[in-house]
Amino acid sequence: MNDPKNLLYSNTDFDRFYTSIGKRSVLDARDDFERDHGRIVHSSAFRRLQAKTQVIGPQEGDFHRTRLTHSMEVAQIARGIAIHLNKNSEVLREVGKLDISLVEAAALAHDFGHPPFGHQGERALNEKMNKFGGFEGNAQTFRILTRLEGNKKVGLNLTRATLLSILKYPVVYEDAVNEQVYSRKENNFKPPKTSVFLEDKKIFDWLLQDFNNEEKEFLTSLEEKRPDGNDELVHRKTINKTFECSIIELADDIAYATHDLEDALKLKLIDIRDLQGIFEEYKGIYEITELSEQALGINPKTDDFTFQLKEFFAKLISILITNIEVKVRNFINSPRLRYSAVLPSDLNEIRERLNSLVKQEVILSQRVQTIEWKGGQIIRRLFDAMMNDKNLLPKKDREGWGSKSERERARQVCDYIAGMTDSYAAKMYARLFEANAGRLFDI
Repeated sequence: MNDPKNLLYSNTDFDRFYTSIGKRSVLDARDDFERDHGRIVHSSAFRRLQAKTQVIGPQEGDFHRTRLTHSMEVAQIARGIAIHLNKNSEVLREVGKLDISLVEAAALAHDFGHPPFGHQGERALNEKMNKFGGFEGNAQTFRILTRLEGNKKVGLNLTRATLLSILKYPVVYEDAVNEQVYSRKENNFKPPKTSVFLEDKKIFDWLLQDFNNEEKEFLTSLEEKRPDGNDELVHRKTINKTFECSIIELADDIAYATHDLEDALKLKLIDIRDLQGIFEEYKGIYEITELSEQALGINPKTDDFTFQLKEFFAKLISILITNIEVKVRNFINSPRLRYSAVLPSDLNEIRERLNSLVKQEVILSQRVQTIEWKGGQIIRRLFDAMMNDKNLLPKKDREGWGSKSERERARQVCDYIAGMTDSYAAKMYARLFEANAGRLFDI
């Protein structure tokens, strides 16, 4: 990436917010993006993903995906997209190649901020933080990387390009939230899509300082009003992101539509006929006809059912990856924003259908919702208890408690709970609220 002919990256992409900390050793053979990759892989936040819910909670068995294996698969798919574009994109042949280490590093870290118990956990924390700056998993990811992980003052001190690659929704929570959403009777405190809390705006501003005013406005622009004019029902949402971030978003969506669906089929939460029916509708586009015939041959009653699924989804992922293209925005100069990765609309429609199948048949099923609901209750009660008694927090989190504002205290409690694994949160809840539970060394 130090090749001067590679126009995708400039010197400022390698900048770190804290220039005097963690300087590169002369003995280190890695470049800056590879160092970012190493910091992410060796972080505590990365290891904690192994015990956090992806779609089905980790306590339900050791077969299905967790947040950790999901993140590793997203990184593998993102790597495949980058390799494909580097090799086949006419655009990149002219301007330079994507950095694989950068793409992989950002993909591995993209879910760091997700709290225990999936989206119900996120909504429960957002409800409790409603008066204190809110909570959203992507914004917590940014906070972990820039403040909480590693050195408590600097986080992992990643490069500008890596942080921009993770910034899926480049807007501060307060600028995205629509308070009218929370006043609705059926409100469930679903947070706005945002990647930055107000407390972390300083480093967010630093990230953007290399862009001119037009580019900043482009990156942080919010969706226009809804076509039906019913704006009080939704939060505001950003519509643009950096090149590498667009790759990671596609990889995340592909993993969700394939690997999570594969788990659901193996666990018999979804009938194979539902999958076959979708692909029957899309015969004739790209390589889908052959894939549709392959789907019809999958039989849950055979001994090699698992292998059949694996082969099917491997081919589907390959079709999706190899049809991704680079879109060019000629009115933008910065390569971070000038290019984006896009999936053709008909293939994207298939992906959305598969995503919807997982959502309707698994995520919104009674089995999953009852477990998630319980998780939300656990988080609400933990938050209330810790806000009312600082002694329930670790010693390091009690320091200066009396001198902090209520918002600062709430954010500190939120950080602690959001960082818990599902099992740790359940143990803490049992320790506090169940008469016969809790031993001195079980947390």
